[in-house]
Amino acid sequence: TMTTDTIVELPTRKRLAVSSLFARSVADRTALTLWIGIGIGLMSLMVAAMYTSLEETLLDFDLGGAMEAFLFGSDIASPVGWISAEMYSMMVPMAIVALAVIDGGRSFAGEEEDRSIGLLAANPISRTRIIVDKIAAMAVHVVAASVLMGFLLWVGVAAFSLDISAGNIAATHVHLVLLGLMFGGGVVVASAALARRIPAMLAVAAFAGVAFIIATFMPIFEGYENWAKVSPWYYFYGSNPLANGMNWADVGVMAAISVGLYAIGWSLYMKRDLPG
Repeated sequence: TMTTDTIVELPTRKRLAVSSLFARSVADRTALTLWIGIGIGLMSLMVAAMYTSLEETLLDFDLGGAMEAFLFGSDIASPVGWISAEMYSMMVPMAIVALAVIDGGRSFAGEEEDRSIGLLAANPISRTRIIVDKIAAMAVHVVAASVLMGFLLWVGVAAFSLDISAGNIAATHVHLVLLGLMFGGGVVVASAALARRIPAMLAVAAFAGVAFIIATFMPIFEGYENWAKVSPWYYFYGSNPLANGMNWADVGVMAAISVGLYAIGWSLYMKRDLPG
């Protein structure tokens, strides 16, 4: 016979995670989000700290027009150019895209492989609510990691009096969040189409790699600059928000692509029989 002595009182955080799909989905990837956000943010802080000791050396560098195109017009001897070259041309956006792809793949295709998404759908909760809660949790992870990175960069910039405004850092991280949400939308669609975590994640990662090459190297070749605009990466950093602030047109493009991808993913999931 069960007695009240056998009942274990769960902490508030765990009770919320059990009772709420959204809270559980947020809790599932909290550690990964913190590792990426704090780890990459601390790297940005250290890169900012290095600039003061390298400033004179960087003035002697002549990297040519190709590198300027790679840095979207910034001079590597400037704080913006240095931090862009070391962190924002590749490291920071790749980290956010990786977080979104891992999160989306595990939340959708991973749940199908575990045969748990069908069990969720069998509960008195709509399929739309399941999809929305999982997408919202992924967005929370992307935003949280981006905020951590941006805050730690700002700490480094403020501590070492670098000529980068807090507003431009914030604008860059709005662009960064939308980049992550775009590729997150891509992995939701791939998960709905393939129903397997690793293939879905690899498909989006491969697309991200090709798109990055297009956005990075097309501006180097005269006459082919506009081809960079076919890549999602272009809308993240093509306007160089760390130097120039928010580009509302690029933000609008990324938001529209994100909404479109999530709508396609939702439509695919609504039409399918889910295992479990």
